[in-house]
Amino acid sequence: MAMMMESASSSSSPPLGFLLPSLWEAEIAICAAILLVSVLLVLERTSTKEGGGERVAPRRRDQLVALESERDETITLEEGSQGIVYVIKLELLAAKYLIGANLNGTADPYAIISCGEQKRFSSMVPSSRNPLWGEEFVFCVYELPVQISITVYDWDIVCKCKLLGSVIISVEREGQTGAVWYSLDSKSGRVCVQISTFKLSVSSASSLSGFVGAESRRRICLDKQRPTTAHQEPGPLQEIFKLPHDEVVYHSYTCALERSFLYHGRMYISPWHLCFHSNVFGKDLKVIVPLEDIDEIRWSQHACINPAITIVLHIGAGGHGVPPLCSSNGRVKYKFTSFWNRNRAFKALQDAVKKYRAILEAEKQVRAQSVLREGSSSLTCSNEVKRIDENILRPKEIKAFINEEVLLEVVNDIFPCTAEQFFTIVLSDASEFFKEYRSARKDTNINISKWHDSDKYDGQVREVTFRSLCHSPLCPPDTAVTELQHIVLSNDKKSLVYETLQQAHDVPFGSYFEIHSRWSIRTSSTTYCMLEIKIGVNMKKWCIVQSRIKSGATEEYKREVGQILKAARGYILRSKSRMRDTDKASVAMAMPKGRSWQMQCK
Repeated sequence: MAMMMESASSSSSPPLGFLLPSLWEAEIAICAAILLVSVLLVLERTSTKEGGGERVAPRRRDQLVALESERDETITLEEGSQGIVYVIKLELLAAKYLIGANLNGTADPYAIISCGEQKRFSSMVPSSRNPLWGEEFVFCVYELPVQISITVYDWDIVCKCKLLGSVIISVEREGQTGAVWYSLDSKSGRVCVQISTFKLSVSSASSLSGFVGAESRRRICLDKQRPTTAHQEPGPLQEIFKLPHDEVVYHSYTCALERSFLYHGRMYISPWHLCFHSNVFGKDLKVIVPLEDIDEIRWSQHACINPAITIVLHIGAGGHGVPPLCSSNGRVKYKFTSFWNRNRAFKALQDAVKKYRAILEAEKQVRAQSVLREGSSSLTCSNEVKRIDENILRPKEIKAFINEEVLLEVVNDIFPCTAEQFFTIVLSDASEFFKEYRSARKDTNINISKWHDSDKYDGQVREVTFRSLCHSPLCPPDTAVTELQHIVLSNDKKSLVYETLQQAHDVPFGSYFEIHSRWSIRTSSTTYCMLEIKIGVNMKKWCIVQSRIKSGATEEYKREVGQILKAARGYILRSKSRMRDTDKASVAMAMPKGRSWQMQCK
């Protein structure tokens, strides 16, 4: 009977009953949980008392301490500067005898120039041990002396960029140095640098828009009012690109940077910078482009099918983090592709650049108005206020467009038109003369901008770019040419001054010289004028073969002036003939027809 009851009870118990905890095990688990919760509450209360009522993680607390110390150092530096800023303009001219890092014995050099925390990147010159840069970089410091470090690397697609050498240059006083060669701390290699240093007040330096860099201008603008975002958590701009803590991300997009192949990463747009970060095959790529360096944003395509955005920088603005690609007209560019929505990213970039320029213009107007108020409230103005007044209130101070000292007279003749007719037929925006002339010379990629008023020079200016054929055996088949044109037409329209400044980008030593010319046209009668043409070669930098450059460029441009005059003379005569035919046709159409007109004449 007992065996039957035991078998019945065993059959009625659940088959997995051994998995259920016993009462003793449940009591132990509950007590352990209560003890753990009590310990966590005590620790949390203790950390809250130590942190002044804020719940801060250890890593977050360290970041805040670092930001506070950085902020205190910046304020101490600015308070001790006494309102003085030293502007250092460094011209990276060239390098020679660099180490051959590639298998074929060449290198792809680019330079990183550092002055304190400020860092600039030059463009990359492919397959050259003797690169020619001709790029300018501006730094702003609060005291002298300072040390500028120039480090030259060999660009590599996959592996880490190889160090070719570095040099440290000490800037101790104001003034300008000539072109000086410095030896690198490597087996071989030298760089040629020219440095000019001058002193400005903080107020006058902040009034010069576009002169100092975005980082320097931002430090000047933040002298009186510090950012309120110091205690916010650092974002990707601070953790990846080491930008100041007041930088915030407006937009971010997944895209790819076009190099030898596509480096996929992420683009960040902030109020001051355009940043890109990629980590492909263990190679960490970072691009930091100040919005002030962006000259143009274009629609483009990668491999004819992939929509892309090309960002073109100003002339003289080098790469920032990754050496940029050189474009046809001498400027550098970055191409981003593989967007999820290319139109949205393009619109965000345009809005960021417009907002940045609008902020600079608004700050300039506010400073001008404050100077006006200070000048009207006090009878005596200090020398500093006078300098600000000269920089802000009178920006249209007449400056020389070309160097008159290098000009030589090549033409002094009579021309079959008046000064007004020369401008209307040959130089105006409606004229097709330059397009026809360049097309006849087999030039390509001709682009002529509209005439517009200039803030630096009297009159109007415009830019003409094209690719011209080269006939010298030392030059490439063709070269990109940029020609800046300047005109001043008198009020009575009887005198016209037409000046040009031309520079070739792809020829040897192209960044070392410019070709200047001046056409002076004075009306002498209703159908003729006196034409005087002067040309010259202006050397921007010293080089060993500058005498040969001057003689060769002068003779070549003298021949081109003769061709332009011949083409302009024929173009003007044809235009006058067409205008006479048009006038005759209009008169004939206005005359009465038939015998009635003959009777009226009798």
